[in-house]
Amino acid sequence: MTKENGLDWEDYEAITRYIFENLGAKSDIKIKGYGRNFWVTGKSGEKHQVDVLTEQITGDQKLLTAIECKFVKKKVTKEIVMKLHAVMEDAGIDSGIIVCKTGYTKSTVNYAAYKGIKLVELREAGEQDLKDKHEIDVGTLDINLNATIIRTVVTEIDLGTKIITDQKEIMGMYKATMWNADGKEVYFKTCLLEFGRDLEVYDILMRLTRNTYTPSGGKLIWNSGGEEVVIKEIKLTGYLTRRDSNSKKSFQIVDHVWLIMTEIFENRRTTLSKSGLMYNLPSNP
Repeated sequence: MTKENGLDWEDYEAITRYIFENLGAKSDIKIKGYGRNFWVTGKSGEKHQVDVLTEQITGDQKLLTAIECKFVKKKVTKEIVMKLHAVMEDAGIDSGIIVCKTGYTKSTVNYAAYKGIKLVELREAGEQDLKDKHEIDVGTLDINLNATIIRTVVTEIDLGTKIITDQKEIMGMYKATMWNADGKEVYFKTCLLEFGRDLEVYDILMRLTRNTYTPSGGKLIWNSGGEEVVIKEIKLTGYLTRRDSNSKKSFQIVDHVWLIMTEIFENRRTTLSKSGLMYNLPSNP
């Protein structure tokens, strides 16, 4: 069967297994087997395929539950209940559950109630299921940030034939591209970053410092506004600042409802999000 709305029968069975595994965890209910290749052998000697089989051990007692998944477009008929009940009797399975996405006929509901087989509807959430509210607030995450911000302030760039003191021009030098004696590109920000690291090593705050750097290969060539500037030495002047920054950020964590599971006889509703979280919903009146 091809995918419909992002789901196929394999996804549907896997999700069903996940739900009942989580719901049964508190009661020590475990998955004994599942999938199209999982079979049980009955008293008749015949093998029966079971979509999901759970097991609960209480003392010396072992209770088995067969879960049948029906990923179909029409409402499930009572023949499915009859088939599951027959498998249960032959294989010694204590209880049964049928899970479908399209609901059940009236006769199916009546017959399942008579045979003690639970019916569950598991489907994707529609527009009106949650009164147009498909988001659930999980909670608020508060993060306290304590940081020390160290910043280098460059006040002057001396290139020998050109001196730059305007802060806008200095910031523009972080994007400046030059060429060394071998014709290879050199980014001027490399020199600026090295200057900043040197000041951090000195660890002297707010003291004006000048460092001199000699380009590898003896010179750099910079095309500044159509003018070729030959740089044989770079002198940088600046100082180091340090600021403590304490802040608090709050994030609202929101989950999105994906599937709704309705247990028909128990009149319980549960939602499943794509992140795998499950929530209980108010029962239908």
